[in-house]
Amino acid sequence: MSDDDNDPDRVNVDFPVPMPNPMFPGVGDVRGISFDRIGVDQAETPSGLVAGSCERGVATEWDAGNLDSAIIWLETHAGYLHRLSYDMVDIKEKLGGDQAMAGKGPLGGFQYAKQLAQQHQQTYGSTESGLRTLSENLYTAAEALRTVKQNFETAEGANAMTAQEMQQAFTDAARGGES
Repeated sequence: MSDDDNDPDRVNVDFPVPMPNPMFPGVGDVRGISFDRIGVDQAETPSGLVAGSCERGVATEWDAGNLDSAIIWLETHAGYLHRLSYDMVDIKEKLGGDQAMAGKGPLGGFQYAKQLAQQHQQTYGSTESGLRTLSENLYTAAEALRTVKQNFETAEGANAMTAQEMQQAFTDAARGGES
């Protein structure tokens, strides 16, 4: 018998259910639920995404006067994802790197280990590529927003910039500055 009642990661709740029993009056059935709390309340925000003292944090809306905050937010997240895409190489190394495909990794050389290593390599590659692409896109969005901000800062730009010109600024930035 285990000591489940004293385990802080386990919750047990008993519900007495009265059942009339002529042989034992007042004694009923006891039913309940029990579940583990492991995994609950374990979420955390990566330290690279925690807002600094002068940063806006997770806000996603800015007015024209606070575009600098949006630019900083985009660049902060782009930088975090860029670092993450290179730091995640530890995951690949822990699973044997490229040698795992040849059956020389920690998973072994049997058929299903090789298949698992192949699936991991594909998932790893697409995740790494996706993180780098997303990072580049966030940097591009920050640069486009910087262009919009510069146009708003000048009186002529603020008065002359139409929605179409604003869209063109984002399009140009997405193409790498080509017009």
